[in-house]
Amino acid sequence: MTRPVDRRILKTQAALREAFIRLLTHQTYESITVEQILVEANVGRSTFYAHCSGKDDLLRLCFRMLQAELIDAGPSSGPPFPLALALPVLRHLVDHRGLYSAFSGARAGALLLDELYKLVSELARRDLARLPQADAVAREIRQQFVVGAFTGLLAWWLKAKARLEPEAMDAMFQRLVADGIAPAPHVSDR
Repeated sequence: MTRPVDRRILKTQAALREAFIRLLTHQTYESITVEQILVEANVGRSTFYAHCSGKDDLLRLCFRMLQAELIDAGPSSGPPFPLALALPVLRHLVDHRGLYSAFSGARAGALLLDELYKLVSELARRDLARLPQADAVAREIRQQFVVGAFTGLLAWWLKAKARLEPEAMDAMFQRLVADGIAPAPHVSDR
């Protein structure tokens, strides 16, 4: 049985996240300092470090919070197609496009893509668990295929500032991936 999280912790983490997001709408990720986050969130340094080891860790916390929100909002049963992960992530990126442009530097961009990869991995794991069971290798291959394809599309979409609506991107992704993750006949190792 998991212990409930203290509401004060959730409140502080939400304040840090909101402050970080406000700063990201006006500055690049690299230019934001922990001191600015403290002032914007109205928390002390020791409180900040009780929750995060630094700015990069705060970004990771923000993505864990987003992941929890998307998992809670997504279906856990029903037909395996469409993959439920795509549209909520795409809509989130459109709703927060200005935020993601703050990650223009090479290190910040790599950190952002790494966190998107982890987020998509967890959502894909949830969605793929609804498919007919396959052996462990086939499950892992499906997972890597979906995550790699989708994060590749997300990186392109963010970088190219593509004007496709989330629903159009989702429809294309669903169509392309459907055959790739459908249960396949057993392939023997030769």
